[in-house]
Amino acid sequence: MRRLLSHLSAESWAILLVCVADLLITLVLIDKGLAEEGNPIMKFYLGFGVWAFIMAKSVLVLAPIAIIEWARQHKPRTVRAMARVGLASYLGIYAFLFLTINVPGMARGGALSYDPTEYPPIDWVVIQREREDLPYPEMSRVVEESRNAVSRP
Repeated sequence: MRRLLSHLSAESWAILLVCVADLLITLVLIDKGLAEEGNPIMKFYLGFGVWAFIMAKSVLVLAPIAIIEWARQHKPRTVRAMARVGLASYLGIYAFLFLTINVPGMARGGALSYDPTEYPPIDWVVIQREREDLPYPEMSRVVEESRNAVSRP
């Protein structure tokens, strides 16, 4: 493991450090009720809990770093430039979302529009019906009413 870490490029280390800082800052601010997750993908995983959020973040960070390190062996200058563009883009998007979503909430004293630690419960029946392409109970009633309306002269 130590050998692997010693072979990471400076760009990979920078991406890794920025992402870890993002993860820690996000979790601390959400815990204090001062922020919310701006990334819809990560917000989805945060709905499953902190560990799911950390695992998703890890996969979404380590996979690109592995690709960068693999590609760096073949096209080092191109990969270095693309990694730097990716890092600059990440920082820009992070700053934009932080300033537009979290700073206004912090200015109001942490008064977000909802409690960021509470998410709606997962309705496993609805998820199962979606997977099986079955209509929702309400939709069955609507479909039945529409059929009755069409069959009436």
